[in-house]
Amino acid sequence: MQVNLRSPELTLQAGQVLTLDDAQGVRIFSRTGTVWITQEGSSKDHIVGPGDAIVVARNGRTVVQALRTAWISIVGGPRAANDPFEG
Repeated sequence: MQVNLRSPELTLQAGQVLTLDDAQGVRIFSRTGTVWITQEGSSKDHIVGPGDAIVVARNGRTVVQALRTAWISIVGGPRAANDPFEG
């Protein structure tokens, strides 16, 4: 199944997993809760807490797992020059 939304917001329950394929440039923002994010081909994983974000650095599979119930936003497209979040 493929879902196309402009800027989806969703809730992940603790332990729930979301996978994104070929999402380079997409920003994953944690509004509440904490998520663990790993990207295919990268040896570095990220823990993203409330108010923090990460920009997916490469294509391939990106896995987002809620460590605590989390409300996240997924924003596509290139980042603006004044975006306060660093990937």
